[in-house]
Amino acid sequence: MAEQDIGDLDEIRSGIEGWLRDRWPDRKGLAIRDLQFPKASGESSVTLILDTTWSGGHAEKLVFRMAPPASQVFEKHDLLMQFQMMTILAEEGLPAPPLVGYEADPSIVGSDFYVMGFCDGRIPPDNPPFHMAGWVKDELSAADRETMWRNGLDVVAAIHRIDLEKHDFSRLPRAAAGEPILAQEIRTFDSLFKPELRATADPLISEGWQLLQTTIPTDAEPAFCWGDARVGNVIFRELAPVAILDWEMANVSDPRTDLGWWIWVDRCNSEGLGVARLPGLPEPADVYRRWSELTGRAVEGMAWFELFAVVRYAIILELKFIAMREAHPEIGEIGNFTVQFLPDLMETVRAQTSGT
Repeated sequence: MAEQDIGDLDEIRSGIEGWLRDRWPDRKGLAIRDLQFPKASGESSVTLILDTTWSGGHAEKLVFRMAPPASQVFEKHDLLMQFQMMTILAEEGLPAPPLVGYEADPSIVGSDFYVMGFCDGRIPPDNPPFHMAGWVKDELSAADRETMWRNGLDVVAAIHRIDLEKHDFSRLPRAAAGEPILAQEIRTFDSLFKPELRATADPLISEGWQLLQTTIPTDAEPAFCWGDARVGNVIFRELAPVAILDWEMANVSDPRTDLGWWIWVDRCNSEGLGVARLPGLPEPADVYRRWSELTGRAVEGMAWFELFAVVRYAIILELKFIAMREAHPEIGEIGNFTVQFLPDLMETVRAQTSGT
């Protein structure tokens, strides 16, 4: 992604250095030798890679995250929640980066922030999608891709098995008592899909959103949901996940939302762009079957969650396209490549909910 405009990097470097020195007084002469934006990262929180050194020839690479001055998609950024969710993953023995600490004081760098250790490994790229180019396409065999995908899915299922009573999930969005468990997620995306956006977006997106709101499933128990469950948010080493990233969309809801997102963001970023999915990646039915075996949960009614995934992704893309056109008016209109899937998905949901 492009570097984000977050102000004076020297001032940010100085603020982080002071914070790290206070946290690690035994690291005499600690300094940030270099800081830079990662070559590939998300587009929500600001991420910087820090190369730190201290006396005795010691060095350690760290990762710093803060809220952006402006966001293309999310209206707020709960960095403490993100930090807490990764803490829970570590306590559960699931892949998480080593966490250094969270800081609530915005005066240090202009926002609250957290710091974590750097995880060696590789992330399946988003730009261009890994189906088009990069190490997943060029270096892995079909069998390796299947292993990578399955290992990632196993972690998704493990997240959904975490006991909600065992940890503090109070910062996570969730439906109120007496509401359908999906009510909060519906509210979240309804607030993003503002009237002015609906007026300019492809009408199929609005049609799909209206259908979702009138056919909300109520047949599942809530679970801890990642929210942005996709292989592009996993750091892999030797085909095994070593860190699960990007918790901005975490919530307590129906875990089938994660399952639909895991499949359909990938399909939109391959088939939606006219590129076949890479050999070795499992078909949706196989993914659903394995997830059900691992979680003990039923996967009936997945059509609604598939439509939910594509409509949510379509809304997010519309917001990103607006930001892109504002920054680069010369690019003109950008077609939303997700909408091609909506007619068939809506037809399936209508058939299932009408009993035909």
